[in-house]
Amino acid sequence: MEIDQLRWFVMVAEGRTVTAAAAQLHVSQPALSRGLARLEQEIGVPLFDRVGRVLRLNSNGRTLLEAAKRALNSVDSAVRTIGTAADPTHGTVRFAFLNTLGTMLVPALLSGFRARYPEVEFLLRQDGTSRNEQSLLNGEVDMIMAAQPSDQPGITWQPVLDEPLALVVPVGHRLAKRRRVRLIEVKDEPFVTFAHGFGLRPLTERLCASVGFTPRIAFEGEDPTMLRGLVGAGCGVALLAPAPGPLPDAVELPISEPRCARTIGVGWCPDHYHPAVVEAFREYVLTESRPPTAWSRFWTN
Repeated sequence: MEIDQLRWFVMVAEGRTVTAAAAQLHVSQPALSRGLARLEQEIGVPLFDRVGRVLRLNSNGRTLLEAAKRALNSVDSAVRTIGTAADPTHGTVRFAFLNTLGTMLVPALLSGFRARYPEVEFLLRQDGTSRNEQSLLNGEVDMIMAAQPSDQPGITWQPVLDEPLALVVPVGHRLAKRRRVRLIEVKDEPFVTFAHGFGLRPLTERLCASVGFTPRIAFEGEDPTMLRGLVGAGCGVALLAPAPGPLPDAVELPISEPRCARTIGVGWCPDHYHPAVVEAFREYVLTESRPPTAWSRFWTN
């Protein structure tokens, strides 16, 4: 059974004569008649009652008609969807990113890209590094924004920009009024930090180790807003990316030593098929990413 046969059948079944259907389809009348005859032979029953030269749909034909229309609609819809895959101005981008990037950097990128291509849609996922990488490898997302080069086979990672990290302390903390601090100054403080599976957790441990101490973890979680809230409540200090605005109960301090930052980059699987719109968004992220203004005061060296 061929798609053309079903399309011809639907046109004649819905009232067009063989002559009119052949003219509209740009095929010869004998070819269309042979196609309908082959369709009946494949199904094994007549679909039309023939009264002279007139074809009238019978009960068999009525049963097939609705199914044929649904099948053709599905095929036509799929063809349209596939057709948009070559168009970088339409389609859907499945994009996963770190929780901490969802306040400033990612919204700016989405807004800028959609200003150019307003018809593009995004399916967004916010999670930790490990889970985002697994979603990428599973084909659940097209690209991720991560905080360090991936060591997962099959993922290509390209750096975009460096993000500073701040020391977050309660407003009444002994360091709260300082313009900048050294990380070693909080070696005896409890830390609130991200759980394992989030890139900022091992980075916090490496930075502390680089100045000679192991952070004493008082709490680990997954939400940067909650971590800041716990700092404000006096539960510890934290190394976090800058917040988009002032904090009610905590203070963010630039760190002079060591240089506390993380490299933000884009990851994707080159072996996976990507529609043109995904390629366009990735190129946009790689070329148009700009550090938010709020980051500038945290660069001390």
